[in-house]
Amino acid sequence: MRANLQETAGQVVIDPLYRPLQDVVVKFQGLSGKLEKLLYEINHPYRNWQIVVPELRAFVLKNLHHYRKHPQGPEAFTLFTSIFLEALEESQKKGHLVRMVMEAMLAYTDKLINSMDYSCLLRYEASLNDLFIRLAHLDTINNRVMMYMVQGHHPMKKMALCLIGFAGGRDEIEFAYGPIAHLMQKILRLNYAYWLGEEDPLPWFEEHCGEYCNDWQAGPFLAAISHARIREHLRALEKIDVDKDPLAGLQEILQLPAHMDIVRLYREIPGKLGANSAKDEGSPFVENRKLLFLFRIMDTPGLYLIHEESLREINRSLVQLIRKQSFEDIEQFFVTTFQLLKANVRKYPHTSLQCIQVIGGEVFKRGNSRLVEAFLWQAVRFGFQYANVMGVDEDWQPLTNPAHLANIRVWLNLIMQEPKWCSILFSALIINIKLSGTCVKDTDLFQRDITDLLNHPIGPIYNLAKQFTKLMPVFFNEIGAEGELREVSTELDELHKRRDVLIHFLRKQSHVESSNLIVDFIKAIFRFWLTLDKQHLQEYLPDEILAQVEVSGPFVDGQHLLTTRIREDLQFDSMQDILLWEDKERQVYLARQQDVSAVERKRFEQLVRMFKLLHQKYNLG
Repeated sequence: MRANLQETAGQVVIDPLYRPLQDVVVKFQGLSGKLEKLLYEINHPYRNWQIVVPELRAFVLKNLHHYRKHPQGPEAFTLFTSIFLEALEESQKKGHLVRMVMEAMLAYTDKLINSMDYSCLLRYEASLNDLFIRLAHLDTINNRVMMYMVQGHHPMKKMALCLIGFAGGRDEIEFAYGPIAHLMQKILRLNYAYWLGEEDPLPWFEEHCGEYCNDWQAGPFLAAISHARIREHLRALEKIDVDKDPLAGLQEILQLPAHMDIVRLYREIPGKLGANSAKDEGSPFVENRKLLFLFRIMDTPGLYLIHEESLREINRSLVQLIRKQSFEDIEQFFVTTFQLLKANVRKYPHTSLQCIQVIGGEVFKRGNSRLVEAFLWQAVRFGFQYANVMGVDEDWQPLTNPAHLANIRVWLNLIMQEPKWCSILFSALIINIKLSGTCVKDTDLFQRDITDLLNHPIGPIYNLAKQFTKLMPVFFNEIGAEGELREVSTELDELHKRRDVLIHFLRKQSHVESSNLIVDFIKAIFRFWLTLDKQHLQEYLPDEILAQVEVSGPFVDGQHLLTTRIREDLQFDSMQDILLWEDKERQVYLARQQDVSAVERKRFEQLVRMFKLLHQKYNLG
């Protein structure tokens, strides 16, 4: 990696356009150095916005006071926001990144506006209005990009209210409110169009509530978010002429509800759907009404800001239902709940799986075998979160499904509630791991989970417990590479003075972030040496490292000759043959290959030793 940085260092030239940013902090050596490093990354031909944007956000927020009071501050603001806008345009197909960029840019703008006095506002007038005009045209990039501003964490309404505050008590206001008024009008128009595109919550709730709403009127609570009310707001918005009087128009616009106002209304409704009186407190009908609307919230993408807390509230309401209602009454809610959890497990993996664990705990407490059976059947149908290994990042971390290990732990927790009732769930867990494999890092300390399982009464499911424990790579004491494994891996890397990027990455991963995946990584290295096909390594290396791996040269040629010869001479056709190759026989064979350098023979020997040690570590038996 260091060599690669040296090769590319001369190719990056910081655009002179960014000179004003450097001029502002030129007297501050530490800040100047940080900014230069940041601009280097921004101007790099292979820049990674996923890394650059958080660093840029931290820099502009932390050092805003240096730039705000400087004569070149407005120009610097325009340059910083232009970088954010450029990131938006280049990342428009990556939703999570667009959201990150938008939130960073609006947080920066919000902090600047809130730190201004009137004279500062007038200095920044042109820069702010230029940004507002550019934001109003974001839909020319992509409609979805604009919606991240409409529905984001940092509402423009808050900034607009702050800007209007400067007009208070002044007979004359020099600031031009036209651009922010037009932007707010467009934001609200898009917001109302979105809500009118969703199903009307008022008739929906009255239709689905059924007997849960006997002698109870849901209308007053839901009218505020109904289509009829949204249309009223839209008609009022369209009547406002911001060109005639921008400030007065903006003040009228800000009287109308924006996205966050509607989200707050949705957030309050589950509580309002609770008891009408003290006698209703905790009644099944109350919980059913709440659950019905919470499910609606989870099914509405525009309410993503309150999805996670809604999941937790669903969890609490279901616990109440399980405690008080019969099996027949809650069976259908099981089905609906698991469908929702399955749909959201990727976005909120820990919350979704925690809900299953808590609900399961309540189900087992009831001691009703039919209820337990229905719950476990839904848990199996919920599906298993596979490891889905997608590669490795620059910090040697495996890129896997974060819900995978959490899923295993939740199912184990359910099994330990009452092992004799859970053979179906345990069998499903074993089958899923057997079919798809698993990824357990040394630092996950999964040994504790196995110990906990074995300390429970597993007699009725002893064979299943034995099968499961054999599948898990946990039968070792040392985290990472210690002892002989560290010595072998270090010597292997030092044979070429750490210049072989492939072996160096292997060594660092085994020392820093070891997992059972490293066994397959070594198999891939042997296959690469044999075939010279880098595709074998793609799953185990980040793109930056893979690009540096050569298919010929001093790090590959000798190993290719050696592996090809071993396959032909010894008829080896799988890695199992390498594992079973006796040490003395291997050493004698390698000593005979005098046309291969001693260093390359030693490297092959050390990689085989490392492979055997890691295989022994992660595979029982």
